[in-house]
Amino acid sequence: MACFNIRGALFASLIVIIVFLCQTCLCFNLDGSPGSYAKFDHWEPCINGSLSFEFKTDRPNALLFYIDDGHSSFFELKLVGGIARLRLNLGGGTVILSAGQSLNDQQWHKVEIRRNGEQTTLTVDKIEHTRTLHGNEFDLNSTDDRYFFIGGLPDDYDQKLTTLALPSVIFEPKFRGSIRNLFYSSCAGPVERPTMINHDGILSSDEDLCERGNPCLNGGMCLTTDDGLMCDCTRIEFDGDRCETGK
Repeated sequence: MACFNIRGALFASLIVIIVFLCQTCLCFNLDGSPGSYAKFDHWEPCINGSLSFEFKTDRPNALLFYIDDGHSSFFELKLVGGIARLRLNLGGGTVILSAGQSLNDQQWHKVEIRRNGEQTTLTVDKIEHTRTLHGNEFDLNSTDDRYFFIGGLPDDYDQKLTTLALPSVIFEPKFRGSIRNLFYSSCAGPVERPTMINHDGILSSDEDLCERGNPCLNGGMCLTTDDGLMCDCTRIEFDGDRCETGK
């Protein structure tokens, strides 16, 4: 399975072929052009959801991801001066969490967002920042058209700003760089690799090693690293290089 570069519109036949290949990709590259974005299945953080991914970029200011409920609740993660800034509103007012520095150094950085009741934690390269929020559960079941966007939003949102909980997100600088190992769990459900639904346009690039064959056992997550494959066993009751040994 290949990683992908998002660049612009391609011929329709080529798009159909690549979209089929990209639906479960673990790694892709965005070029940061005005119309670039990647749209995934919706994420439902609720009060115990989680999300993680890795990114690499040379841009100090860029939108990493955005999702909202179509009303007033939203999650927005972006780089501001090379620092990761998570802005969210769950009905009790906007809260900001920041972590990391010099994250535009063209090195891989891991981001995790976890909710535990009223607490939300942003972790960047194992450095945590936690805030307590007061508001309703972030329930995305109320609508069928709320998706998870990485790197930017489609151009047509310029004409429908009123549908966004945070209209200013459309004006954020686009992300240019690489994304890999995107996983999330919704409402304490299983950790899953989301499906890419749409994009501005994609070109095949590097191969994702996990797509050749998942070596991880017992539900372990296959991660792509610069040194090859790695099995993440932290969420299951097994250990070992391939999650083969009971804890």
